[in-house]
Amino acid sequence: MSGYGKLNLAAMLLLPLVAASTAVIMFGPRFDTMATVFGLNFVPMLVGGLFSALLLRGANKVGGSSRFIAVWPTLVTAAIGIVWYLSGALVPAELDPGREYIAAPQYLLVCAVIMGIVAWAGCRIIRMVRSNN
Repeated sequence: MSGYGKLNLAAMLLLPLVAASTAVIMFGPRFDTMATVFGLNFVPMLVGGLFSALLLRGANKVGGSSRFIAVWPTLVTAAIGIVWYLSGALVPAELDPGREYIAAPQYLLVCAVIMGIVAWAGCRIIRMVRSNN
Protein backbone atom coordinates (compact mmCIF):
# COMPACT_ATOMS: atom_id res chain seq x y z
CA MET A 1 0.00 0.00 0.00
CA SER A 2 1.35 3.41 -0.93
CA GLY A 3 1.67 6.35 1.41
CA TYR A 4 -1.40 7.92 -0.17
CA GLY A 5 -3.38 4.73 0.46
CA LYS A 6 -2.41 4.85 4.12
CA LEU A 7 -3.38 8.54 4.24
CA ASN A 8 -6.74 7.62 2.73
CA LEU A 9 -7.37 4.95 5.37
CA ALA A 10 -6.23 7.22 8.20
CA ALA A 11 -8.59 9.99 7.12
CA MET A 12 -11.43 7.48 6.75
CA LEU A 13 -11.05 6.45 10.39
CA LEU A 14 -10.06 9.80 11.86
CA LEU A 15 -13.35 11.63 11.25
CA PRO A 16 -15.57 8.97 12.89
CA LEU A 17 -13.18 8.78 15.85
CA VAL A 18 -13.18 12.56 16.31
CA ALA A 19 -16.98 12.64 15.95
CA ALA A 20 -17.38 9.91 18.58
CA SER A 21 -14.91 11.69 20.88
CA THR A 22 -16.76 14.99 20.63
CA ALA A 23 -20.04 13.14 21.24
CA VAL A 24 -18.55 12.07 24.58
CA ILE A 25 -17.96 15.76 25.38
CA MET A 26 -21.54 16.67 24.42
CA PHE A 27 -23.53 13.73 25.78
CA GLY A 28 -21.27 11.91 28.21
CA PRO A 29 -19.70 8.46 27.89
CA ARG A 30 -22.61 6.53 26.41
CA PHE A 31 -21.61 3.56 24.25
CA ASP A 32 -24.80 3.58 22.16
CA THR A 33 -24.34 7.24 21.27
CA MET A 34 -20.67 6.79 20.41
CA ALA A 35 -21.40 3.76 18.21
CA THR A 36 -24.22 5.56 16.40
CA VAL A 37 -22.16 8.68 15.79
CA PHE A 38 -19.21 6.58 14.61
CA GLY A 39 -21.43 4.62 12.21
CA LEU A 40 -23.21 7.69 10.87
CA ASN A 41 -19.89 9.37 10.12
CA PHE A 42 -18.25 6.27 8.69
CA VAL A 43 -20.76 6.18 5.81
CA PRO A 44 -19.66 9.45 4.13
CA MET A 45 -16.03 8.57 4.78
CA LEU A 46 -16.55 5.17 3.17
CA VAL A 47 -17.99 6.86 0.07
CA GLY A 48 -15.10 9.35 -0.05
CA GLY A 49 -12.59 6.60 0.62
CA LEU A 50 -13.95 4.46 -2.21
CA PHE A 51 -13.77 7.44 -4.59
CA SER A 52 -10.20 8.05 -3.47
CA ALA A 53 -9.21 4.39 -3.76
CA LEU A 54 -10.49 4.19 -7.31
CA LEU A 55 -8.77 7.44 -8.27
CA LEU A 56 -5.53 6.31 -6.61
CA ARG A 57 -5.66 3.05 -8.50
CA GLY A 58 -5.94 4.94 -11.78
CA ALA A 59 -3.29 7.48 -10.77
CA ASN A 60 -0.79 4.75 -9.91
CA LYS A 61 -1.25 3.16 -13.36
CA VAL A 62 -0.31 6.32 -15.27
CA GLY A 63 2.72 7.38 -13.30
CA GLY A 64 1.19 8.77 -10.14
CA SER A 65 1.21 12.45 -10.97
CA SER A 66 -2.33 13.01 -9.67
CA ARG A 67 -2.17 10.99 -6.44
CA PHE A 68 -2.58 13.98 -4.13
CA ILE A 69 -5.70 15.10 -5.99
CA ALA A 70 -7.03 11.55 -5.79
CA VAL A 71 -7.25 11.67 -1.98
CA TRP A 72 -9.20 14.93 -1.91
CA PRO A 73 -12.63 13.26 -1.45
CA THR A 74 -11.40 11.76 1.81
CA LEU A 75 -9.11 14.51 3.09
CA VAL A 76 -11.39 17.49 2.41
CA THR A 77 -14.45 15.72 3.80
CA ALA A 78 -12.54 14.69 6.92
CA ALA A 79 -11.12 18.18 7.46
CA ILE A 80 -14.54 19.82 7.12
CA GLY A 81 -16.14 17.28 9.46
CA ILE A 82 -13.42 17.52 12.09
CA VAL A 83 -13.63 21.32 12.18
CA TRP A 84 -17.44 21.14 12.30
CA TYR A 85 -17.51 18.68 15.21
CA LEU A 86 -14.77 20.38 17.21
CA SER A 87 -16.43 23.78 16.87
CA GLY A 88 -19.77 22.27 17.92
CA ALA A 89 -18.21 20.60 20.96
CA LEU A 90 -16.19 23.61 22.08
CA VAL A 91 -18.94 26.20 21.46
CA PRO A 92 -22.28 24.34 21.60
CA ALA A 93 -25.48 25.95 20.38
CA GLU A 94 -27.71 27.23 23.14
CA LEU A 95 -31.05 26.15 21.69
CA ASP A 96 -30.23 22.78 20.16
CA PRO A 97 -26.86 21.38 21.23
CA GLY A 98 -25.78 18.29 19.38
CA ARG A 99 -27.81 18.87 16.23
CA GLU A 100 -24.65 18.56 14.10
CA TYR A 101 -24.43 14.85 14.90
CA ILE A 102 -27.57 14.23 12.85
CA ALA A 103 -27.13 16.93 10.20
CA ALA A 104 -23.41 16.73 9.51
CA PRO A 105 -23.23 13.19 8.04
CA GLN A 106 -25.77 14.15 5.38
CA TYR A 107 -23.78 17.22 4.37
CA LEU A 108 -20.51 15.31 4.54
CA LEU A 109 -21.91 12.67 2.20
CA VAL A 110 -22.78 15.38 -0.33
CA CYS A 111 -19.31 16.88 0.17
CA ALA A 112 -17.66 13.50 -0.47
CA VAL A 113 -19.60 12.99 -3.70
CA ILE A 114 -18.90 16.52 -4.95
CA MET A 115 -15.21 16.26 -4.06
CA GLY A 116 -15.11 12.87 -5.79
CA ILE A 117 -16.38 14.45 -8.99
CA VAL A 118 -13.97 17.39 -8.67
CA ALA A 119 -11.02 15.07 -7.98
CA TRP A 120 -11.97 12.84 -10.90
CA ALA A 121 -12.04 15.88 -13.20
CA GLY A 122 -8.72 17.11 -11.79
CA CYS A 123 -7.08 13.74 -12.32
CA ARG A 124 -8.39 13.60 -15.90
CA ILE A 125 -7.04 17.08 -16.63
CA ILE A 126 -3.62 16.20 -15.27
CA ARG A 127 -3.53 13.00 -17.32
CA MET A 128 -4.49 14.89 -20.49
CA VAL A 129 -1.86 17.55 -19.90
CA ARG A 130 0.83 14.95 -19.23
CA SER A 131 -0.12 12.90 -22.27
CA ASN A 132 0.12 15.98 -24.52
CA ASN A 133 3.64 16.81 -23.30
